[in-house]
Amino acid sequence: MNQEYNKIFPHEDELFAPDDVVFQDDEALFAQDEATSSSQEENSWEVLIIDDEEDVHQLTRFVLEDYVYQGKKLNFFSAYSAQEAKALFEQYPNVAIVLLDVVMETNDAGLKLVKYIRETQQNHFVRIILRTGQPGYAPEKQVILKYDINDYKNKTELTDQKLFTVITASLRTYSDMMTIESYRQHMEEKVAERTRELQEKNETLVKVNQEKNEFLGIAAHDLKNPLAAIQSLANLVRTSFDDFSKHKLIEFASMIEVSAQKMFSLIKNLLDVNVIESGKMNFSFCTYDILPFLQTVVNNYQEPAKAKEITLQLQVTQGEYQILADENATIQVLDNLISNAIKYSPRGKTVYTRILKGENTVRCEIQDEGPGLYEKEQRKLFDKFTRLTPRPTGGEHSTGLGLFIVKKLVETMNGQVWCESEPGKGATFIVEFPLGKVKGER
Repeated sequence: MNQEYNKIFPHEDELFAPDDVVFQDDEALFAQDEATSSSQEENSWEVLIIDDEEDVHQLTRFVLEDYVYQGKKLNFFSAYSAQEAKALFEQYPNVAIVLLDVVMETNDAGLKLVKYIRETQQNHFVRIILRTGQPGYAPEKQVILKYDINDYKNKTELTDQKLFTVITASLRTYSDMMTIESYRQHMEEKVAERTRELQEKNETLVKVNQEKNEFLGIAAHDLKNPLAAIQSLANLVRTSFDDFSKHKLIEFASMIEVSAQKMFSLIKNLLDVNVIESGKMNFSFCTYDILPFLQTVVNNYQEPAKAKEITLQLQVTQGEYQILADENATIQVLDNLISNAIKYSPRGKTVYTRILKGENTVRCEIQDEGPGLYEKEQRKLFDKFTRLTPRPTGGEHSTGLGLFIVKKLVETMNGQVWCESEPGKGATFIVEFPLGKVKGER
């Protein structure tokens, strides 16, 4: 052991010299790590000693036992062959420095290990310091040119001071490289994140563009018919006014009014959709009794229901139903659901409107005796521009936007809306509003 010691550290009398910077008790250079909660891996630099001589391992550990860099000590691992070193690299991928012998189980075992580390493991961060006691087997100039090593030392010249220097220089380089790598990975993550965001926005734009085209196509189609009717009737009245009786002219005027109402309804719905999707619709939430609003909507549709010989019933079990919602949006929701029930009900049927109070919600149910809906149709019931198999039974106009608007309004008011239906058994639309707290209640 003494012979090997003299080979590696020939200046023994310098090992503990007072002016030796490696082992001075200088707090400014070697401040102890205070973060006791971190793992050993995070609080130390991992150093792998690969040599087939046990004395080399012991002496290296002994000389560098108190070494500290950037507040972290050294954590040593030992391998006595290239094969053992490969296993340790699998187990500890974050090794900072490798102190590597050349001649071990074979004359070039260390050099082959360098290729394994760099090429097979693709580890280009670890600093590899080649230490050899037999430089004839690995001439320095050839090895430096051919192999990706970071330093080449002859064991006979590697004093404690030189070991300190090469370890410090290697750790400084390794630390800088890891910092740069961390920045690079962070930038890659940011680029990937921004790329995903751009892709999502691009997909959204494509979808919006498709919807816009569909929007314009449907709007143009739905506006064309009533406009054509208005144009035709207006032209007829203008060119043949004297040929028609007063009663007939009033009939023409009524037809023009109906066509105009269809256009107004479509344009209103299109504007509502635009306001809702742009997030510009203003809601004023307050606690109020929904029952008077529901009664008003039901009363407003009594005449249209009678025109189709439909009975419109309201079933109430309590005197008031307090909800927390926007009054105007609530009226729009109830108006749409009740008008739809009448619109799609055959003549002579009944539409039931019920209101129920739950633990945390107030539920309104609008049930018709129409043709009902298949499950496949129910899944797209609240989509935009949905045209389903059931058609209005009295020739009423439908924009395909009403239920989409209903769902958006209800969800914005923190409620829920859905449909329960079976083919041939009618449909029940259910909307739940959050229960409102009356002043003084807990």
